Amino acid sequence: MRRKLFLSSILVFVLLVFGFVVSVEASSAGWSRTYGGEDVDSAESVIQTSDGGYAIVGRTESFGADLSSFWLVKTDKFGNMEWRRAYGGKSEVAYHLVETDGGGYAIVGQTQAFGAGFVDIWFVKTDAYGNMEWNKTYGGTDGDSGRSLLVTSDGGYVIAGHTVSFGAGNSDFWLIKTDEFGNMEWNRTYGDGAARALVETSDGGFALAGGALLVKTDAYGNMEWNQTYDGSIRYLVATPDGGYAIAGTKNDDFWLVKTDEYGNMEWSQTYGGEGDDYANSLVETSDGGFAIAGTRDLVISYLLTREEGNFLLVKTDAYGNMEWNRTYGGAGYDYANSLVETSDGGYAIAGETGSFGAGNYDAWLVKTDEYGIIPEWYPPYICVGSPQNITYTTDNISLNFTVNEETSWMGYSLDGQGNVTIAENTLTLTELADGSHNITVYANDTDGNTGASETISFTVDNAPPVVSVLAPENKTYYAAEIPLNFTVNEETSKITYCLDGQENVTISGNTTLTDLPYGLHSITVYANDTDGNTGTSETISFTIAKENETATTWTTTTIAIAAVATAGAALLIIYTKTKKKQNKK
Repeated sequence: MRRKLFLSSILVFVLLVFGFVVSVEASSAGWSRTYGGEDVDSAESVIQTSDGGYAIVGRTESFGADLSSFWLVKTDKFGNMEWRRAYGGKSEVAYHLVETDGGGYAIVGQTQAFGAGFVDIWFVKTDAYGNMEWNKTYGGTDGDSGRSLLVTSDGGYVIAGHTVSFGAGNSDFWLIKTDEFGNMEWNRTYGDGAARALVETSDGGFALAGGALLVKTDAYGNMEWNQTYDGSIRYLVATPDGGYAIAGTKNDDFWLVKTDEYGNMEWSQTYGGEGDDYANSLVETSDGGFAIAGTRDLVISYLLTREEGNFLLVKTDAYGNMEWNRTYGGAGYDYANSLVETSDGGYAIAGETGSFGAGNYDAWLVKTDEYGIIPEWYPPYICVGSPQNITYTTDNISLNFTVNEETSWMGYSLDGQGNVTIAENTLTLTELADGSHNITVYANDTDGNTGASETISFTVDNAPPVVSVLAPENKTYYAAEIPLNFTVNEETSKITYCLDGQENVTISGNTTLTDLPYGLHSITVYANDTDGNTGTSETISFTIAKENETATTWTTTTIAIAAVATAGAALLIIYTKTKKKQNKK
């Protein structure tokens, strides 16, 4: 497995450091979790919820309807999944979410399944358990996408993204204001590019940013000013002094800019090292500084291997001077999309991983302490011994597996359903329906890290084949040779028949029964399917009779009747003559 290859010895501190690093003792406030199935699954945005847990949104190809779907995952404060939901019909991606009053969620992204055009903005509102309450689409005939969302002070929503359907350019910033039910109140387009970040400003207006552009509007979306910068903006926060901080990428390095209330640059900093670094998310921290998350592409030449991407977290002071940085990842590509500062002063980073998890790519949620440190974040390794990737002819199947370290929790998910907590690593899955199934086993180690087994796909085929005999029928035949014709409703590995209780005869298909003696017979056909189930036909009873038996019987009877009739006629003649003689006398 790729989780713990020879890189393990260095990955303990693949928390690669450039610049100044504070020396601290690791706290117990860190863990990592993966979520997903056998296909591609990712997290695009994370929030800490009012109950202390987390919610992430992104896309799933493992559990959705077709291609990819909106995906919402809710966890407890340790990252253990409480439930998950998928929404959509075709090629949906959820980019951002907020928690609403009452504990529900509002999610924005894009869809190809609904709406008016090729790609439209899709806005989904759910209750506290992820059940959809309503959804709206916005767009025209071309490509439109929603990338950021916030709840406004009037209880409605504002969505920022881009539109190709409207506006003046090939792709314009698009700002949409809705009421509390997602009904559009107004929309505005600006500039050229795609808005990726959005904040509500202290004067009731909005600021949105993306590409090289920052736009400030009033409360009705009318542009008040705009500024351009020499870099690519990915995230925006409003600072307590009325200004803004923007994060992105410049010259393949992390880039952080602080502006005044009119977008005039106050200072700019870049952070980078060997390889390319791409910033995707930004928070202003409780100490007045900033934290930036994104991805580092890095070559480790002495191992002759390429770290195709690691999560990268950079912490700065209030003036953008770097205090420390950390990277997290494995031998695959790991891409950080979203960052929040947690209630305990630590950080939660969400994205996707090609290094860990159950599938091709999985959503990855990393929780660190306030210094970006995870005490021990290697997930446990789980090896499933049973079931295997085969077909079973019983509906009771053993589940057994091993875990390479002590666990604090174990569970499994069958056919994409919610996790079932288990206490032992051997048990029986009972009353499984015929058909295809998949199962993934999960385990938390004592440090709170979650490991996931390979997803095992198996089939239950407990039903025997259906054998229908077409010939012979339940009747009399006047021939010593008759056809044996039958059908079987599935592929077979063996077919036999039993005639008159004798030993079974193996055949390859329809055949002819020969040299049948006269009299009553019975026949039953048996078929084994490729999974070893045996089907049995109805037992057919039939008779073999001589071809002239009925005619001979009829002729004999006729002769007998004729003889009796002739004898009777002769007696009648004799009687008549005798009577006449008597009368003459």
